[in-house]
Amino acid sequence: MNRYRLVLIIMIAVTWMAQMTTLADGGKVYMVPIRGEITPAMAAFVGKQVELANTEGARGILFVVSTLGGRVDAAFIIKDAILRSKVPTAVFISDRAESAGALISIAADSIIMAPGSHMGSAEPIPYSEKNVAAISGEFRSTAELKGRDPQIAAAMVDKSIAIPGIKEKGSLLDLTAQEAITYGYADAIAGDVDEALSHLGWADSQIYALEPDFKVRIAQLLTRTDISSLLLLGAMIAVLIEVFVPGFGLPGIIGIICFGLYLGGNFLAGYTEWWSVMLFVIGLILLAIELAVPGFGVIGITGIAAILAGLIFSASDPVKGMMSVGIALLAVLVVVPILYKFFGGPRLFKKLVLTEQVVSAEDGGEPVQQLQTVQLIGKSGTVITALRPAGIVEIEGVKYDVMSDGEYILPGERVKVIDAVGSKIVVARL
Repeated sequence: MNRYRLVLIIMIAVTWMAQMTTLADGGKVYMVPIRGEITPAMAAFVGKQVELANTEGARGILFVVSTLGGRVDAAFIIKDAILRSKVPTAVFISDRAESAGALISIAADSIIMAPGSHMGSAEPIPYSEKNVAAISGEFRSTAELKGRDPQIAAAMVDKSIAIPGIKEKGSLLDLTAQEAITYGYADAIAGDVDEALSHLGWADSQIYALEPDFKVRIAQLLTRTDISSLLLLGAMIAVLIEVFVPGFGLPGIIGIICFGLYLGGNFLAGYTEWWSVMLFVIGLILLAIELAVPGFGVIGITGIAAILAGLIFSASDPVKGMMSVGIALLAVLVVVPILYKFFGGPRLFKKLVLTEQVVSAEDGGEPVQQLQTVQLIGKSGTVITALRPAGIVEIEGVKYDVMSDGEYILPGERVKVIDAVGSKIVVARL
């Protein structure tokens, strides 16, 4: 027993000494990278690290920035997280902090830049009076809060601002490392991270160099502006092709995969709730039911509405979601005439009406169905395309446009003609 007590006392002493050593070394400093495009996934990752650093009472947070910018909404989230931090924050700009990266940098307590680095050039896209005013306001208020010149911050966004000796009218301000020192936007120039830590007085601290895990990296890729836009556009075009082409095939599979990646990226980034994903899935189920039964009505319309609502609310901001879906729908409208040319009308319309024209052999055309249809009563044939209730049946080597007696009949099934009046042919399953 004495031995066990001795071992326990030694373990407690070692743990206590380790904790005291950590405190003596200056505590913890979280080093958080902000690299590449600013996306919702990056915003979620950075926000989580800032919260963790504050929870653990870290000595400071050093953000290592290298970015050309990205989504404004994601930049605002990161900026707000930095401003809320009770732990001192600092930014080390390793090469560039442009656009959204400039706003994030201005939000930090200290800015340290590497030789040859620069920050600024935050041009809103689209460059409109409303966008300029809104984003310029974010830059000015953030700069004021951190004791930096708000006019210089605004000049990074607004081309119309002229600052004598610093910037002429008609261009955006982009500060080099030395200019940032001169105008009070940077506190020091450091050759590397270690030198930046020394300047901040954190060299003796325990450094936690954090990197996004695999899940965050995947979400970062899928929520990139170009990738997410392509996924949404590709999904809608693939589904549209599926609507025009008989049967379910590769376009439908591609559409489902693209929709899944679009929703999955936002979900991993932390911006998509389960209910919006379920709304989208319910919409798909309703649309599938509509395709499987005759007619097109409330179920199909509700399904389409649910799908669009799921896509909109899966975005980090419903307004952004509406814009993304709207752009994708406009692109789809451009594709519709091309699909009409190659495939004819969509199957949803073909379910409601007979679209094939009856052409006689005397007209020089290939007969789709004979005029003397009354002679077909009692004859049997094979279903070529699904009867929903309209479709095509082959009888004695000739293809006819027919209607089922109300049943949904799959391709390959055998049917019998039970009625024929003019061009209208009605069949029933054998």
